[in-house]
Amino acid sequence: MPAERASQIKKSVWLAPPPTRGRRSPRAARDGAVGGAGALDREVVVAAAVQLLDEQGEAKFSMRALAARLDVTPMSLYWYVSDKDDLLELALDVVAGEMVLPEAGDGTSWQEGLRALAVAWRAAMLAHPWAVRVYANYLNIGPNSVRFSARAVEVAHSSPLTPQDAMAALSAVFQYAYGFTVTEVNWEEKAAAAGTTVEGLTAEITEAVLEIPEIADSGALVERPQESDLARREREFHRALDWLLAGMTAAPAP
Repeated sequence: MPAERASQIKKSVWLAPPPTRGRRSPRAARDGAVGGAGALDREVVVAAAVQLLDEQGEAKFSMRALAARLDVTPMSLYWYVSDKDDLLELALDVVAGEMVLPEAGDGTSWQEGLRALAVAWRAAMLAHPWAVRVYANYLNIGPNSVRFSARAVEVAHSSPLTPQDAMAALSAVFQYAYGFTVTEVNWEEKAAAAGTTVEGLTAEITEAVLEIPEIADSGALVERPQESDLARREREFHRALDWLLAGMTAAPAP
């Protein structure tokens, strides 16, 4: 299959001209939607979308379900957005707006600044699990996302690292936070689908795996965790982040 041309790839909602009151989106104009004036605006639509996504997840999210939540016709939503992708991208920026950024000049070291940013990013994604699942699908260049990224760059450049290494450090921290959080959400969802907790699912899997002779004989899975899954995840997230941040100044030059 030939690669798509750049003109065929959907642009970010943030790169398209915003709709204005009384002017329909291209989708609304094409499909003959009637409406535009009323109690809705884009902020109201996006806020309702975030609430619905939190309740049902992105797999069940639809323009029809959102319209029902707002008690409007589905086509009336196209006065404010072009499609479901626009809504998801806008909703992601609302989530980014919940991330608490370290203040410039507050005396926080650059390592602690990067830690605070990683912790804030993870907390927001855990509060909205759908967000981490769709995060990689969009450019994330809305005002809140850009504000977060700009502060992260400032923190990284306040380190003693070279500009190139500072950006590599930033990448390492957020690749780690992203991977760790995706795994957390994945396990939580698998456990919920199985009607159990992460601890319960882990115990069930361990029992099944221990029936494999070479695994049972190794003794690798004999000891069971004595702490809750939540406590273990918090400890492991911060401990690995400790090592990552410490290694940034200890690593030898290439």
